[in-house]
Amino acid sequence: MLFNFNNLSAHQKYHLITQTITPRPIAWILTKNASGNTNLAPFSYFNALGSDPALLVVSIGNKSETVGKDTKVNLLREKECILHIPSETLAEAVNSSAATLPYGESELAQHSLELIDFTESLPRVKDAKVALHCRLYDVHSLGESSFEAFYLEVLSLYADDDMITQEGKHTFIDSDILKPLGRLGGNDFAAFGGKLTIKRPS
Repeated sequence: MLFNFNNLSAHQKYHLITQTITPRPIAWILTKNASGNTNLAPFSYFNALGSDPALLVVSIGNKSETVGKDTKVNLLREKECILHIPSETLAEAVNSSAATLPYGESELAQHSLELIDFTESLPRVKDAKVALHCRLYDVHSLGESSFEAFYLEVLSLYADDDMITQEGKHTFIDSDILKPLGRLGGNDFAAFGGKLTIKRPS
């Protein structure tokens, strides 16, 4: 079947893209709210762009026509974030943190997630095996939609010691230990070697 995107709504395009461009890595982003509390939310319109400078891109939309998602608002103000690469074991917490909450209300309060010191201004999720400290590099609006592309420069990267082996100047991270969680369409997540189905929160 051929789908002409000129004849489709934004909602229809979204469902086709998210069910075919798979699996997508998940950026589980921690930012600081204006009140000083932390916000944590997952995004799967996400990938790496380059290594020098070390740039990632995350596409972030709005809660409504006039209100940006908390991560967007916080990134524009604070100019930095901690981006985690979640493992399969964190699937339920990642899924739950996608729920829309009032601004300033932290997702962390609803989960048994522990934070640990990381940078001078931001902590990281203790159980996440990979965490990247990023600063806002640039922002581009994407057409007439509410989505904006946030370009993030990686300043430092944490990875659990048990995943790392060193051979000369090369560092290897064991993906069998990381077991990165990926995003499929609908309620489906890509597990490392399988699939998880978790109903999305309202």
